[in-house]
Amino acid sequence: MKNFSLLLSASLILLVSSKINAQYLYKNVTSTNLPISTVSGPGMDVESADIDNDGDKDIIIAREYAQNKILINQGNGMFVDESWRIPQFSYDSEDIVVSDFDRDGDIDILFASEDNAVHEFYLNRGDGYFDNANNRIPNFISNAVITIDLNNDNYPDLIFGSNQAGNPSPPGITKVLINNGNATFRSDTTRLPSVLMVPQDIKAADIDRDGDLDLIFGCEDGNKIFINNGSGYFADETTLRLPVYGNEETRKVTLSDVDSDGDLDIFFANVSFIAGRNPQDRLLLNNGSGIFTDVTGSNIPFDNEHTMEGLFLDFNFDGKPDLITSNVFVNRPVKAFVNQGGGVFSEVTSKVFPPSVFAEGLGMKIDFFNNDTLPDIYVVHRRSNTSGGSDLLLFRENISSINVNQLSSQVPEYFKLHQNFPNPFNPETEIRFSLKSDSKVALEIYDVKGNLVENLIDKNMTAGYYFIKWKPDNLSSGVYLYKLTANGFTDLKRMAYIK
Repeated sequence: MKNFSLLLSASLILLVSSKINAQYLYKNVTSTNLPISTVSGPGMDVESADIDNDGDKDIIIAREYAQNKILINQGNGMFVDESWRIPQFSYDSEDIVVSDFDRDGDIDILFASEDNAVHEFYLNRGDGYFDNANNRIPNFISNAVITIDLNNDNYPDLIFGSNQAGNPSPPGITKVLINNGNATFRSDTTRLPSVLMVPQDIKAADIDRDGDLDLIFGCEDGNKIFINNGSGYFADETTLRLPVYGNEETRKVTLSDVDSDGDLDIFFANVSFIAGRNPQDRLLLNNGSGIFTDVTGSNIPFDNEHTMEGLFLDFNFDGKPDLITSNVFVNRPVKAFVNQGGGVFSEVTSKVFPPSVFAEGLGMKIDFFNNDTLPDIYVVHRRSNTSGGSDLLLFRENISSINVNQLSSQVPEYFKLHQNFPNPFNPETEIRFSLKSDSKVALEIYDVKGNLVENLIDKNMTAGYYFIKWKPDNLSSGVYLYKLTANGFTDLKRMAYIK
């Protein structure tokens, strides 16, 4: 990747009423659910797919000058390293697409490569193991690839962003490869205009609502829109449809109907790796026919992060797409922004993610990894000597499953944290505590290494006697610590979970 060196809203409150402070919306399960040594490398992109056809979503990771990785889901969001399913090379992998390119009923994988210009193309044998088909894809420099059926023959074709070698990268011409029907490809230079650019991301979406897919390019040197004529041939209509900035450096493009008017709006995740570029992310609203107005100043907070990814996700289940971003330099927070209506966003990171959710977050994937119908988040991390750390796996909590119950409103004489009962326990235990005065209360669970596992309570509470029931989800057997903090009082106790 070039230049890398260089007021909580009412809608969120209404989501869970008084339970919003019972815990964060997401739980960091990285230390328990991921093979840490495998996911502590130079990650560039992440994709999910059911590789082994067992009904759950597995993880594919593209890495920079390192072997790409396959994580196989054990069925409950616990992942193991089975990277040997694909041939192992150390190329400069930047982007991933998955599709059934040969239409044999299973998922194939393609990695786009930048500096060494060797794209990795792997065909699934049918059992979740892959054969090398790299010789079917020509070699050239690319940071971005998508799959799309351009000629309506029901076979997935490929569009690659392409640029020349250099730092910063000189622009190139986008490349189109048409699937011959057997996962071999031929070049087609007639479908896209010959526009020089340096794409970092490509999205296909019907932005003008005419029934076909148009192309939106997020570029280092100015974003582009190509409009489909209905037959898989495109015209450059950037100046007609996009506000044009001379200092925008975009890494990812994300589309969603943020203002609930029936059309797709655009979020550009921006950085300033190149001197003079403005890192402010941008939000553009669609007028209904694919012409966009910049509402950044009024609709999203000022943000000076280098934003590598933005994804829309209705994390508070109110029917409006909210926004998650990942950022870099050095170990920056994954951030959450709630949609207050009309596509106006405010930051609520501290209510959505625990404090441990930091990364060099080059990419994210939202999917249902632990099969509980709640959307989870995988963050791919670009480890360096400075940042350390690993990828992150975040599970969406079922907020309604945790309740704080009051035993008595009588005022205790002391603050006290009681030993949990039963202990050891399986599958559930009860934690009791007493508050001698109204307090801001935190009740947290840690593993024996001191990693925060879950935040059960984080809110203001009145004096009284209380209990809470805790049932670990997807945690291994072992000793855990629980800590109560209230009005200067702190106590820590141990408990044992036995499956």
